[in-house]
Amino acid sequence: MNSIASMSPAKSLKALFWLRTFTILGQLSVIALVETKLAMNLPLVPMLITIGGLALWNVAAYWRQSQSWETTQLEMFMNLAVDATALTFLLYWSGGATNPFVSLYLIPIAIASAALSARYIWSTALMCIAYYSFLMLFYTPLPPVHGDYGSDFNAHIFGMWVNFILSAALMATIVAGISQAIHKRDKSLAKAREEALGNEKIVAMGTLAAGVAHEISTPLSTMTMIADELLHVPDPDQVLHPDLILMRKQIDICKERIKDLLNHAGHTRSEGGHAVLLRQFIERIVDQWQVIRPEIECTVSFGEPFQNPVILAEQTIAQSITNLLNNAADATLEKGNKHVVINLFNTQQELNIQIDDEGPGITPELADQLGKVPFSTKESGFGIGLVLSNASLGRFGGEVTLTNRTEQGARTEVKLPLKDLIIEEIESS
Repeated sequence: MNSIASMSPAKSLKALFWLRTFTILGQLSVIALVETKLAMNLPLVPMLITIGGLALWNVAAYWRQSQSWETTQLEMFMNLAVDATALTFLLYWSGGATNPFVSLYLIPIAIASAALSARYIWSTALMCIAYYSFLMLFYTPLPPVHGDYGSDFNAHIFGMWVNFILSAALMATIVAGISQAIHKRDKSLAKAREEALGNEKIVAMGTLAAGVAHEISTPLSTMTMIADELLHVPDPDQVLHPDLILMRKQIDICKERIKDLLNHAGHTRSEGGHAVLLRQFIERIVDQWQVIRPEIECTVSFGEPFQNPVILAEQTIAQSITNLLNNAADATLEKGNKHVVINLFNTQQELNIQIDDEGPGITPELADQLGKVPFSTKESGFGIGLVLSNASLGRFGGEVTLTNRTEQGARTEVKLPLKDLIIEEIESS
């Protein structure tokens, strides 16, 4: 019944199939009870033919669920019309409007109210009113109850009691389903509003980052010039040259990042990347990161067989992974360690990256905030790395989770679907 209340015609049709199944079993049970216990001679042939026809329709409805074509509200209305028509035939042969089960006409109206638009709700209501009105004029009277089982009025009262139980149970289930569907919708709307606010903050940060990137290009050029001049200064003991070379490489990486940021700002996804083998894409990210963080000892392993398709090398994905690697490096250094382990596994559908650090781990207080709002435990940190990574990877259906390892430290796990990134399938490597 919750499916009926969820307002989806396909789910409503499936729920109606099961409701009709129980209804058919209930109809057969009531007929058997009336025939055996109350000794009322009902016209069994037309009634059983009606129930048999309804059962055949239900079999067709079950087959229909396996088909791919879209379920419409008109189809749902037609199913309710079949149920109401079958009920009318059964009531016609068993007392018409004098039958205590005549109030079951309220059930199709309740279902239509939960699952269909106003046009079909009113159509269902008018149809049921017309059937009820017809049964007030045309029907086969109920046969008398056998004297040993009381009067006709007692049988009518008993039937009303049974009918009330069935109607109350069905109506309560439908109303409960509607309430649950509304609650679920409200939660979805609240989540959507929260995500929209988060996206607004991220867009604002992205705009600010582009402006800052443009501004710091001049200081980086100055630093490049100074580093080049210092490299030409004689250094017999080779004390400064290794550090200057490292600084020059890091400046070049910063300038390359700024160039990519400015070039890709506002571009569409298809314009924001180039074709590259997946393994090569990951290795390039790690190599460039190790130039920036030479103090970290990094171990990289690829789970074999590693599917190695040609993918669209999105710069935002590369930046997100770099942010996560930097977080792991900072956590490791915080505890006086220097080792980070990167394990990669994949299928043709998903890339899984596990980054294990040797840091202090994640406290329960931080678990609910990480990745949702800017938050940092570092004095010099801005706390936006994980937020940006979550948002960037989320554009491609990816997600980031952080858990504490059994050993020291935390594990950052990235799950990234490859379906929309793959350009060409390549054999495992």
